[in-house]
Amino acid sequence: MAQLFRELEQGACHLWCWRTAASFDETLAARGVGFLSEDEMERYRRYLVPEAARTFLAARVLLRSVLSEYIDRSPASWRFALNPWGRPYLAADDILPALAFNLSHKPGFVACLVGANRELGVDVEDASAARPHLLAIAERFFSPSEAAALRALPAAGQMNRFYELWTLKESYIKARGVGLSLGLSQFSFSVGGETAGISFDPGFDDIASRWDFRLFRSHAPYLLATAIQLERRPLAILMKDGAEVTARALRL
Repeated sequence: MAQLFRELEQGACHLWCWRTAASFDETLAARGVGFLSEDEMERYRRYLVPEAARTFLAARVLLRSVLSEYIDRSPASWRFALNPWGRPYLAADDILPALAFNLSHKPGFVACLVGANRELGVDVEDASAARPHLLAIAERFFSPSEAAALRALPAAGQMNRFYELWTLKESYIKARGVGLSLGLSQFSFSVGGETAGISFDPGFDDIASRWDFRLFRSHAPYLLATAIQLERRPLAILMKDGAEVTARALRL
């Protein structure tokens, strides 16, 4: 525990990933329900589609299990509050006010990004899922330069670039914590391999140089993007095993 928190204090961030389809069986899911707060349980029961309910449960189990890796307390004891745009954070009466986290999930996969004293966001998408109207979506939500660059690509490369841009945009607005009030078309990404740069429309309230953006393809078909506020020291993003930490927490 001390080592993990020390890594955050030294400027690293941790990206916890969990392929839930392989390890979140009915027995563990039943135990995971016991981690939920009353509010989370109410949300869990409102899901009408079993797969959606299971994905929500897995995300909350991962978050609570991960937080308990940084300090010795039970996963069920963590308390959360929501900002005006619905982003969760540690409640005021909880400890570790410097600990920042962000969740993203799709059926079969959950990711949790953790850092200290910085804004951060993560998004995951199933990049194999067909998007028959992706150019129309890009015209509506992307910046003009992004939409034009997407149209200029060969058809075979458009879906991959679409998901790269989409996950990057989602990770950024999640890091800012103010939802779609930012406007997805007011900022643009340029992708270069596993990293990306951002630029803003005139008058946009942010500075490009304070952000680090990365893409992660090692969990195919899932594509992950992270947006992390930079500090003066170099940033290291360390991959962590979400399956191991949740299994340990659920079997205690």
